Amino acid sequence: MGEENKKEKHVLETILWMIITALVVFIITSFYYQKTSLGSDNISYYTASGDNFSGGNEFDKLKKVYHILKKDFLFDFEVEKLEDAAISGMLDALEDPYTTYFTKSEAENFLLETTEGEYEGIGIYLSIDVSKNLAIVLLPIKNSPAAEAGVLPGDYIIEVGGKDVTNATIEEVAALIKGEKGSIVNIKFRRYDDEENYTEFEKEIERRSVDLNPFEYEIMEGNIGYIAFESFDDRTYTQFKNAYKDMEDSVKGLIIDLRGNPGGLLDCAKEILDEILPTGVITYTVDKNGNKEYLYSDSKCISIPVVVLVNENSASAAEITAAAIKDWDNGTVVGTTTFGKGLVQALRRLGDGTYVKVTISEYFSPNGEKINEIGVIPDYEVEDDKETEEDEQLQKAIEIMKEKIG
Repeated sequence: MGEENKKEKHVLETILWMIITALVVFIITSFYYQKTSLGSDNISYYTASGDNFSGGNEFDKLKKVYHILKKDFLFDFEVEKLEDAAISGMLDALEDPYTTYFTKSEAENFLLETTEGEYEGIGIYLSIDVSKNLAIVLLPIKNSPAAEAGVLPGDYIIEVGGKDVTNATIEEVAALIKGEKGSIVNIKFRRYDDEENYTEFEKEIERRSVDLNPFEYEIMEGNIGYIAFESFDDRTYTQFKNAYKDMEDSVKGLIIDLRGNPGGLLDCAKEILDEILPTGVITYTVDKNGNKEYLYSDSKCISIPVVVLVNENSASAAEITAAAIKDWDNGTVVGTTTFGKGLVQALRRLGDGTYVKVTISEYFSPNGEKINEIGVIPDYEVEDDKETEEDEQLQKAIEIMKEKIG
């Protein structure tokens, strides 16, 4: 076997945790994807070579159809389009919204924009609600066009630019919403009430530059530190560490607000948890063969009480953070049950500029609690009453914190 083929067999995995959602793989309408890794590299890929696979005649029928078309079909056709469609159809049949195929053009966008910073779009984090098979808004980013247009967490996307997307993948929805800065996109949303009745409405939203992860912190009354951020990206750990250092001498307790946070970089979540937890397991993953891979924290940890705020739109890395703090009894979790995105994706390079993003494992809390399709159940379940201006969840967190610090 030649050196080139040997190289193709080399495995360089990048684990993509979604906000995906369900992300956690967690997606923004600027076609921004969260990247994560269980190793030291943030972006690395596995090349799938035909030499790596052996088997029988499973796809003989597919080959026969192709030869029939090549021999008898009246009109010209592009082989590449047929191949793309066949692969997409195969993955759709798996009924896993997180396992998807990237054509060459989709892959180019994906790879160019898998970084941190400012992006052009309408500014929403998306996932797939598997119970409805619809794209759901986890969070409109603060000060984004979507937020200014009145889009809310929990809104579903039904149409984009007049095209029905009720059975589309998250990548397809994101690609339709993406567009040139300053252009307008028309989106039809569906919003459910508590009785599962819904209304549909349309918004014309201008695409523009969006800061992905506004980070804020403050010292609240009673010497309580408060930190809130909307995703786990390349900057978040440094921001978290600097914010805590700035408040450390003045606060007796810390509230971390992860409500609406769709996740992001696992490495970032690990670094933040390493600041909070003592020596031990942060999370672990299990693949199809039962193999386990663990992430650990060291002995360095915050000595003051911690309260974590979550809601139904906290997903992926945000769920890992909440679950670890809950299991280790290093803090208290307040809010509503989280989204329940506990699957791990890896990006596989097919060798011709196309890629497959495939679900390869599932992650669990330190105590072995399943998160996928279940979520993290808070220590204190508190609903936020949208009819009032008061933030009931935050008030409960402050109340608990005051009891902890005396």
